[in-house]
Amino acid sequence: MSEINITPLTDVMMVLLVIFMVTTPLIMKASIDINLPKAHVKKAATPMEKVTITLTADGKVYVNNTVVKIAKLGRHLRKFFQEGGDPSVTVSADTRVAYGDAVRVLDIARQAGATKLVLAADPLPVRPLSEEMLKR
Repeated sequence: MSEINITPLTDVMMVLLVIFMVTTPLIMKASIDINLPKAHVKKAATPMEKVTITLTADGKVYVNNTVVKIAKLGRHLRKFFQEGGDPSVTVSADTRVAYGDAVRVLDIARQAGATKLVLAADPLPVRPLSEEMLKR
């Protein structure tokens, strides 16, 4: 037989295609597109938080990459904390989110039992101090 049988190759390629088609939406769903404000931040050696609340510019609220309605946020967090979850909460808000909305989410988290609240920010580039600053 002088021909190459490509049937097994086609089967493998179809299986890979199906796997990629199924997993791609799950991967894309895990990332939430927000622009964090810039600040001088200190990187922690180990992750401190177990709960991340993300506020997007279009008004959606995510708790650990799961969409939660703002009216049910307190109940959701209380349940998490009662089940033994770490009561540390990080709030990541897009730069276009109103300050009052971020404060409202912080207040809901505090009332639900959060003991440590952190606001997330992107780090600014570190610049050396100028000679003028060193003289002060």
